[in-house]
Amino acid sequence: MSFLRPDLADLPAYQRPPEPSAGRRLHMNEAAADWPAEARAVLLARLRDLPFNLYPERQADLTERLRKRLGAPEGGLLLGPSSGALLDLVATAGLGAGDEVAIPDPGFSLYPMLVRRHGGRVRLVPQGTGFPLEPWFTALDCRQVWLTLPNNPTGAWIPPEALEPLLAAAAARPRPPLVVLDEAYAEFAPATHRLAVDRYPNLVLLRTFSKALASAAWRLGYLVGDPALVSKLATLQLPYSIPAPSLEALDVALDFAAAFEGAVRALPERRDRLAAALPGHRAAPSAANFLHLSPDPSAALEAAGLKVRRLPGSDAARVTVGTEADAACVASGLAARLPAPAPRPRRRLLALDIDGVLIDADRSFMEAVARALAELRPALPWSDGAFRAFKRLGGFNNDFRLTAGALALAEAHGDVDLQPLVEGTLEPGLEARIRALEPSAQTAVQKHYADTIRLERPLATLAELQATGWDLAVLTGRPPEELGLAWRVLGFQLPAVCDAAPHLRKPEPAGLLQLADAFRAEAILFAGDTVDDARCLRSAAALRPDLAWRFAALGPDRGRFAAPGDIQSATLRDLLPMLNQENP
Repeated sequence: MSFLRPDLADLPAYQRPPEPSAGRRLHMNEAAADWPAEARAVLLARLRDLPFNLYPERQADLTERLRKRLGAPEGGLLLGPSSGALLDLVATAGLGAGDEVAIPDPGFSLYPMLVRRHGGRVRLVPQGTGFPLEPWFTALDCRQVWLTLPNNPTGAWIPPEALEPLLAAAAARPRPPLVVLDEAYAEFAPATHRLAVDRYPNLVLLRTFSKALASAAWRLGYLVGDPALVSKLATLQLPYSIPAPSLEALDVALDFAAAFEGAVRALPERRDRLAAALPGHRAAPSAANFLHLSPDPSAALEAAGLKVRRLPGSDAARVTVGTEADAACVASGLAARLPAPAPRPRRRLLALDIDGVLIDADRSFMEAVARALAELRPALPWSDGAFRAFKRLGGFNNDFRLTAGALALAEAHGDVDLQPLVEGTLEPGLEARIRALEPSAQTAVQKHYADTIRLERPLATLAELQATGWDLAVLTGRPPEELGLAWRVLGFQLPAVCDAAPHLRKPEPAGLLQLADAFRAEAILFAGDTVDDARCLRSAAALRPDLAWRFAALGPDRGRFAAPGDIQSATLRDLLPMLNQENP
């Protein structure tokens, strides 16, 4: 029609491939089971009293709840009516006529339509049944790059450390493409790519609640990214675009997150058993809740009463794993037998502070701060005792802030009078003055730290840490440039969250929450040596009560900030033997 864009004239509507009219639903990658009865009852009670004549007003509240739960910065999360709708919003904001978008081939069948409806052009990146990175490097000249991990329909996935070179190469381009990382199936993978978001402003992460919270009917998803980008996307979202019942459903589902999580965590083991039980068919390695099977088993499975997704143009089908009974039916329909389930170990994460835990850095930082203060305010009385007093107060885990705090107090009182801080509140204007002084304090401390770093020594080896059998990560108050120096002292690196932005500064819990997400951890033990470390752990536990959290208080001051139920240990080396137990 003449009143439509010419490039839309031959755009076909999205259509699902033909499928049987009846049978078990193993063709849509839905959650294996419906809502728990208790959660359903709570939601139905809310819906009974929901005023149908009013516009939905809870999107901001639920966005904030989700933002805190995921450790995102303020303005860094956008809730939307499905991850597909959010991806459409990304295309609306970023694509002009003729702009190219790189998408995986094979990939999600909705992608080409979304690109074309915004006037863009698709560049297919061949993937086969794996996820080779090499072809993606040649696609970084596109306007946008859409990565799907795990990929649909193959289930292919690569770990964060393997993806890192591509993300770094994209960010380093003169005109970086927007990288969209679609993690619709992230909850079934060994790990997520959550930690990349804060490090790359050209990266956005998409997720859905359709699988993780068994909420496909409610059409909800979210996007996490740089606040400057997310705020622009938010301005394009139509007001009241999420219905009130969907918002209530999300609120209830988050209250019952632990009840949903059990089914999600059980599925990967079932998926792998089913894949190994089908000798007549090849199951591509999958990190999702489905299997890509070849040769095409559709005829046999449909004859057995199972709906599966035929993949046109290939001799293969995508089969949702489903419940234990569903998986057994798939095996039986292909003349095989599903092995019995094996015990599933808990995902345990040992998160470690660096200074005072992994590295003996007290003398190094004390000296650097003392030298910086002597340079910036030569007459200021200062001692190791004053340094330790700041650390005990909390809020001064970062030594640049500590130095600025000492300068601000000296300006106000003529000496380092900690009483305004001991009383728990800062004097009017003191916080603003600390922030104003922090850049010059950072410059001075870092200059002297370049020399005092020679005083540091590691407190544990990588082999000692790995012997615990726990996943390992770091949460540190060091800024990014000093994190690199820590790796030199230690002689090894671990996945890390550092003080790269205000929301990641302890005692804020965002760093721990990001690590829990990245590692798909069920039990998190955080080993720290300051009151800010302890507060960080307790805040994270309050936001994610569905996970098992515990704090290990280390160092000579541990009795000052340890709480009942915490582990107390003089050093990390003394703590490590305890971690061989399931619940230390």
